[in-house]
Amino acid sequence: MVADLARKRVLVLSDNDGLSRAIELNLNRHLEVVRLTLSSPRQRENQAELGDFDMIVVAMSLPTSEPVVALARASLAGRIGQVPLLIISDRPFHSDLDDQIIHLDFPFDIDGLHDKVKEILQRGSEPSLTSAHRPR
Repeated sequence: MVADLARKRVLVLSDNDGLSRAIELNLNRHLEVVRLTLSSPRQRENQAELGDFDMIVVAMSLPTSEPVVALARASLAGRIGQVPLLIISDRPFHSDLDDQIIHLDFPFDIDGLHDKVKEILQRGSEPSLTSAHRPR
């Protein structure tokens, strides 16, 4: 990842501690990563103390886990639409960068994760374009 991403801050929210640790270890060489696992006691703390993030990664490993429910349980639902969300799950959906909700298949490969995170964060660094001025 490029040097200008080094100042970016990413929250990793997961239903599985091992999965969140793996994502953290693979991203923290280039980004500041804060990890939050739903089953941990820290999840119950005031989420406002976590601060601001440039992106939230929601990694679901269980077929019964719902990303939106995970965000609500972590008191992060209010950040939907405010920061880009990368949802990693085994249930694909149409993702649109303009909506700031992007999907990555689970299981995933590390290169795919790096590429997707870089794409999302670099897009967030670009000056915003109105739809009338957006290239087609």
